[in-house]
Amino acid sequence: MASIPIDPDRAKNDPPYVEPELVYYGSYKEDNPPIRLRIATGGAGQSGLMRALADKFIDDRVQETGCKPFAVSRIKSDTAGSFNNLASGATNLSIIYHPAAEAIAAQQGFTDRSVYAWRDHFMLPPLQGPTANPAKLEPSPTTSIFDLFGQLFRSAVENPAAVKFLSRYDKSATNVKEEFIWTTIGQAPWAYLYSDLYHRCNNFPFQALEAAALLGEYTVVDRGTWYGVDEWIRDYLSVFMEQHDEDADQTMLNPDHALVGTWGKYKEMANAYADWTSVVMEEGKRSW
Repeated sequence: MASIPIDPDRAKNDPPYVEPELVYYGSYKEDNPPIRLRIATGGAGQSGLMRALADKFIDDRVQETGCKPFAVSRIKSDTAGSFNNLASGATNLSIIYHPAAEAIAAQQGFTDRSVYAWRDHFMLPPLQGPTANPAKLEPSPTTSIFDLFGQLFRSAVENPAAVKFLSRYDKSATNVKEEFIWTTIGQAPWAYLYSDLYHRCNNFPFQALEAAALLGEYTVVDRGTWYGVDEWIRDYLSVFMEQHDEDADQTMLNPDHALVGTWGKYKEMANAYADWTSVVMEEGKRSW
């Protein structure tokens, strides 16, 4: 849902310009084609997923429909920013991870379509090395993520100097997910003015995971970020829990949706991208 005043007339006729972090051209960069799709997203951009999808979408769209070459821009934003960019008309599509918030966004009127795109698979990685696993977490086939967070909290009470949890604390999908896990076990460490356990690291996924590696802190990260960072960062970390599609408990899975803006320019292109992405990611009928 948007956290800004919504002005449909301005969104339609005079939307704000937000500088894109990257522009994708497919096979047509030398043609310098115009931007016809503006997408707001966070981690999917850093991991390289958006580049792969955008480049392939452009090539497929031009070849299959005969349209003129075009470009796709990516606006770097967290989840709250992605909603706001869509509401203001700055983007015509946003990647969103919260079904309840999506429903409220539809009630607000700035999106009229949500298409399932893919799922994040979250992990719980701690530090490796001589001080590995200071919380002494003991995962097993029957251990839930709530059991591990409970053990993490108890260990932090007993040994506050050694056990730390890094939160991105930025209203991202990852931040919302870890807060859901904390509150499920009856804890809210961010509510304290100061917490020995809870390290607020307001940053994007790659930078936050690097900080966790350097500081030796537990954190929650999605699979795309894990495999997208430099190898040395993964060498500093190991994974205690990773969610899989076939798992009975799917707490650590996060559905991602492509939300199409109601008022943004080139809405037809946004709808085409949402449909195309759903086919590519869900059915695996194409590759790049």
